[in-house]
Amino acid sequence: MTDSLKGISLTRVTSLLLAGRVLGFVLLLGNSIILARVLGVEYLGQYAYAMGLAAMFGLLPNLGISAVVTRTIALEPQTSLGTLRAAVRAQVLLAVFVFGAVIGFAAVLPTQPVPTTYVVLAAAQLALGTLSWPYLAVLGGRARYDRLAVAELVVGLAGVGLLGLAAVWQASVAAFLWAQVIAAGLSILVARVAAAPFLPQTMSKPLSIRTLFGQAIPFGAATAVQGFYTRADIMVLGQMSSPATVGLYSAAYKPINMVVNFGSTIAGALFPYLVQESRTGSSGSFDRLMKVVIVVAPALALGVTGFAPILLALLYGRDFTAGAPILMILAWSAAANWLYAPLSVALQARGKEGQWAMALAGVFFLNLTLNLWTVALWGGIGAAVSTLVSEATLLGVVAFLAHRHLRFSISLRVARSVCGAALLGGGLLYVLWSTGAVAATAAALMGYGGMLLLFRVASTDDLLKLMGRFRETLQGHARA
Repeated sequence: MTDSLKGISLTRVTSLLLAGRVLGFVLLLGNSIILARVLGVEYLGQYAYAMGLAAMFGLLPNLGISAVVTRTIALEPQTSLGTLRAAVRAQVLLAVFVFGAVIGFAAVLPTQPVPTTYVVLAAAQLALGTLSWPYLAVLGGRARYDRLAVAELVVGLAGVGLLGLAAVWQASVAAFLWAQVIAAGLSILVARVAAAPFLPQTMSKPLSIRTLFGQAIPFGAATAVQGFYTRADIMVLGQMSSPATVGLYSAAYKPINMVVNFGSTIAGALFPYLVQESRTGSSGSFDRLMKVVIVVAPALALGVTGFAPILLALLYGRDFTAGAPILMILAWSAAANWLYAPLSVALQARGKEGQWAMALAGVFFLNLTLNLWTVALWGGIGAAVSTLVSEATLLGVVAFLAHRHLRFSISLRVARSVCGAALLGGGLLYVLWSTGAVAATAAALMGYGGMLLLFRVASTDDLLKLMGRFRETLQGHARA
């Protein structure tokens, strides 16, 4: 393990990053509440369509550059200045390209449900925001997730403040989009300041943009396809349904997006460690994380399913409770995402990013095809069903790739036990639904947990050990 990661506890830095992300998700949730309550269902649909259209290209400007920077910094922290400089130049070129691509793509679509100005502003906030990525990748390569969390929180606070000003100033879709553009500009400055003490100081050799792209393309192919894959449902809904349906779907997707991002944060924190373990051998961190995820993911899905109507009413108002069935379906797609996220990170860290990209591409076309069919039949519920089927398919494909290339496989006994426990929890939730969401959800989670204890998939000792790790982390951070 290189000096940059020696003495850095994975549990500690991941805990700090998660704590920061939790606060960041609260800020994002605050943003979504402001938008929903000020704009209402129809205007929120217009905002969500413009932002969703831009977000389809959200990972394209990365083109794998951040992954290359993170990997290079993890292996050569002091002598990778050439890589960083090439990354910054390439990021500017890609930002300009993507800005034009979003606008051009919107223009050629058969239906224009929102003014072109909205799409231009959404594209601008995307392009500006990507210019901070190389600096954040430096922090990731150094595993300085504490600094990364602080940078994200500063930007998040600025975003909430700007949205609040927009709500007071004009309370229109255009005003909120302008607020996002300004916040994206601020993110560049914040990222540069946060990464300044950890920037590489010397250059082992200059790196051309062409060479950088050659190294990044396998990562970039996956990230670009993932961007299209995660936003295909919004695009199809915008083309085939009303703004109100898009608004309901967007509101239901917000909590799910936060759950998915939380899981991605946990999995992504492993990346620099897995890169180094490819040389030094496994430390067991990956196996421990998978054991936790296998147990926690279905429990999260049960909880979100049970509280879906209450959650939407509390966050956005009673007008949005019609989106509860959408949220219930998406909750299980988030569980599938949690399960395959660590596997996909492990594949990319071990040089199998090409296989990950091919898996994403195949599932993207499946997702797009399903959306075109199911949205026409069932609207927002159809889009949610397509997402669930696609995520479950991707889980199966990635599990196969992990078994083939990483020799990792989930015990058949554990898989059967977790599936049986989840079915029991879901059945209890359905049968007891008339008793109230709180009682039914509590019974479902107790039934799920009881089955796991019965079949010894998890134990009270496992829970105590996990809590002990986080307690040690908090105590160590407090002493520091």
